[in-house]
Amino acid sequence: MSIITYLRPARPEDCEHIYNAHRYAVQYTCARKYDETVLKAWLSLLNLQSYLHTLADANKALWVIDYKGNIQGFFQMDLVEAQLDALYIHPFVHKQGLGTALLQRAEDIACRTGLGMLKLYASLNSVKFYEINGYASLGECALPLNDQVTVNCLLMRKYLIG
Repeated sequence: MSIITYLRPARPEDCEHIYNAHRYAVQYTCARKYDETVLKAWLSLLNLQSYLHTLADANKALWVIDYKGNIQGFFQMDLVEAQLDALYIHPFVHKQGLGTALLQRAEDIACRTGLGMLKLYASLNSVKFYEINGYASLGECALPLNDQVTVNCLLMRKYLIG
């Protein structure tokens, strides 16, 4: 990771950039493991308001990673549920260490908040990433995207060392 990369808490004016990174990650990265029906339902759930809602919630964390002057990814975490709700990197900047940097920051925040573990629902295309970073599978699951479509994923967990 370069000196021109930094992490910071998200601000309301970041929401469009967060949305774009999220949308492109689902549209292109997740396309390797999911069909068009799943991708279309998944994309229909994304909206700017959800990020603003997260920013307004003291029990949640929303951070961005700025790489070469642009927000290229984010994570969203529920501090009450000890759950990483989202971690996405724009597909054009994969393999730069950005996802690992975001995950490490999320884990640091979780530890400082007093959480002993972090859980997440890993999309099938991200399982290897989480395994490399010390997460263990608790089993397969299917999350509903709407009344007709579910997304297959793995429930994963990592115990944190404070």
